[in-house]
Amino acid sequence: MNSPGQKYNILAIAQPTEVERRQHLDEMLSALNMHYELVKTSPPVPRDQWHQVGFNHEKSRTLLGRDLSCGEIGCFLSHRAAWKLAAESDRPSLILEGDADLNESSRDVCEMLSDGRASWELAMLYYSKCIPSVWYQQRLDNTFRLAKFANRRAYCLAAYMLTPAGARKLLKLSESFYLPADDFVSGGWIRKDLDMFAIVPKAAGLCPVQSGNSNLEDDRQKNKNRKHKKKDNNRLLRRLELYLRELGQRYRPPRKSL
Repeated sequence: MNSPGQKYNILAIAQPTEVERRQHLDEMLSALNMHYELVKTSPPVPRDQWHQVGFNHEKSRTLLGRDLSCGEIGCFLSHRAAWKLAAESDRPSLILEGDADLNESSRDVCEMLSDGRASWELAMLYYSKCIPSVWYQQRLDNTFRLAKFANRRAYCLAAYMLTPAGARKLLKLSESFYLPADDFVSGGWIRKDLDMFAIVPKAAGLCPVQSGNSNLEDDRQKNKNRKHKKKDNNRLLRRLELYLRELGQRYRPPRKSL
């Protein structure tokens, strides 16, 4: 896993059957001269093996109103395998899913996170629906800063960095699990006592072609029992409601679990 001149590990998650994603990762990281290791991934996990891998379907049904799909459980286990490798290392680890899109700025942010200029345990290079808090921000350079999550739910584990200490915390908490991986890591569902930040602005993106090739979201939707009424976000009162909610979130001290 170690490589000369690189102060952090790169752990890539892509199933053996995801040939395009593996090719994308290899071409992208080779072009950036970033050395990586493929994580041993888990395939979808059938129901009769849920207990063996630590999935608690009773809690999942209570909290989410549904079981996780077999693919979601496999995704969680693949990230858990990456956390195990990160916890055993003596330096930070960048964890990537197969649809992550990095560039030179991504590499610069990883180097800044690894040089000790900021205090953190988990840093999200890419995320969805994150509202940065005005509290506890740390400047990395003139462009990028670390910011706490102000809102309870932020999605996507395409690209994030973990310190060994942060990985050990996630690993211990994940022995028994009942949430999708993104809700477990970056949602405020459970107390993690994890020093977690978002990189603002985002330091990574998604590869448009690759991100469309996953059936994880289709499986997730099939298991949903709750039907949420769709709200019209273009209505004036609705826009005002969302603006005031976001303003309150930004200025309220973030939860410990975030």
